[in-house]
Amino acid sequence: MADAEVTMIPQNYVTLDSEEDITMINRILDLLDEDDDVQEVFHNWDE
Repeated sequence: MADAEVTMIPQNYVTLDSEEDITMINRILDLLDEDDDVQEVFHNWDE
C-alpha cells in the first residue's frame, strides 16, 4: 500500500435552497481555500 488517508464522510447532507445561502457558503469556502493555514475543508452541503 503506497498511500492511505482518512476522509470525513457526512452522515446526512444539507440542501441549500436560497440563492443567498448558496452565495454565502461559496464565499466561506473560497475564503477558507485562500487561507494558507487551512489544510482541508469538509462540508455536508449537497451541491
